[in-house]
Amino acid sequence: MQSSYKQILRLALPIMGASLAQNLVSLIDTAFLGLLGQTELAAGGIGVLFFLTIGFVGLGLGTGVQVLSAQLLGADRAKELSALLRQSLWIGGAVGLLLTMGVIASVPSLLPLLLHDIETIHTTTVFLQGRSLELPALILFGILRGYYSGTAQTSFILQANLLLASINLLLNALFVIGLEWGLKGVIAGSVLSQYLATAYLFWALTRQAYRLEGGASAGLWIKPLFRYAGPAVLQHLIGMAGWVFFFLLIERRGQFALAAANIVRSLYSFCMLPTWAFSTAVGTLTGFFWGAKDRPNLVAALRRALVLSQGLNILICIGLIGCAPLIVQIFTKDIALQVQVRQDLWIIGISLILMPPSALLLSAVVGVGRVVQAFLVEVGIILLYVGYASSMDQMSVSLTWMWSAEWVYWIPSAGVLYFLWRRQIERLSRVSLVLS
Repeated sequence: MQSSYKQILRLALPIMGASLAQNLVSLIDTAFLGLLGQTELAAGGIGVLFFLTIGFVGLGLGTGVQVLSAQLLGADRAKELSALLRQSLWIGGAVGLLLTMGVIASVPSLLPLLLHDIETIHTTTVFLQGRSLELPALILFGILRGYYSGTAQTSFILQANLLLASINLLLNALFVIGLEWGLKGVIAGSVLSQYLATAYLFWALTRQAYRLEGGASAGLWIKPLFRYAGPAVLQHLIGMAGWVFFFLLIERRGQFALAAANIVRSLYSFCMLPTWAFSTAVGTLTGFFWGAKDRPNLVAALRRALVLSQGLNILICIGLIGCAPLIVQIFTKDIALQVQVRQDLWIIGISLILMPPSALLLSAVVGVGRVVQAFLVEVGIILLYVGYASSMDQMSVSLTWMWSAEWVYWIPSAGVLYFLWRRQIERLSRVSLVLS
């Protein structure tokens, strides 16, 4: 691997396309929920946050697989990939089944403790219990995504997510518009499309570059996997918990506020995806160069990815604000909702500009082995985020200014993560000096 702009784009662009296609599923779901009504739009907004919080277990496991795969290749130990992937998939499948059973059993008693509106509680319960059937496939998808990212075979991820988005759109149109299944149609479309996309990634294992046979002599990978994946899972859970708390504050303001926030969240999440794609590329490259003890390329990869990501996000911000009147009409015909969302998007646009340093440094810090420290930073920043959002809510600020909590997340986290990154780079320099 190289740290050139070309190499970064070769890794990031398929991930970016894949992420955009995958998040297009969320936009499609939001649009169809908007067709069903404000109650479904509000319930889907809070429900999908609960669902993603649980589903990020798969992304955390995938992060562990990605880092370990990249480090194995950097250390010229590709034969051990088979054992790593096989053991990770067994763990992911078991975790997915347990989570599905846990969600189905706990949601009816949990939601009344968190939400206030009776209609929203009922609709969100139906949404979450239905979508929980998707969790085994979603977690396995995350693990396979981590493998393909760590081995620089990101085109398979793009193909799978294009398949996911296409099937989801077709099934939603069939179930919601054609068969008029309502909310259950949106749920069925999401679940079925996720299983088919995951099946494609399994099939792609027969076409990818590395042999995945045998590997018994490579030993157990459970402990190394959880050394990376454990903090990553907790980090994602903590991060999403902050957003769930934010939306619980919004839910207290009524269905209108929750419906508007769901549209903003969908657009914000979609616009964040290019940065997360560059972040994934940074994770792969830093893991590889850290395994190879190559300090110059390690530093260059992060710097060049940051230049690309920051420039692109500025363009995205301009496009989002400029096209907001047209974009918002896709999700709702309610004029009041449209006005609220357009106001909120100004705050979101600034957040997108603040995001790249923190997001890319997070992957870089994890890629060089500082997983626990990255998790502790996330915990501290989320506590700051929650405290800020709570104080803003107590002061009864407008819904628009509630979104400024995102600024409180991105700015301090970038500073702390940069400090951790520099310390690890200095450590590598000392090791290289001793070896020389």
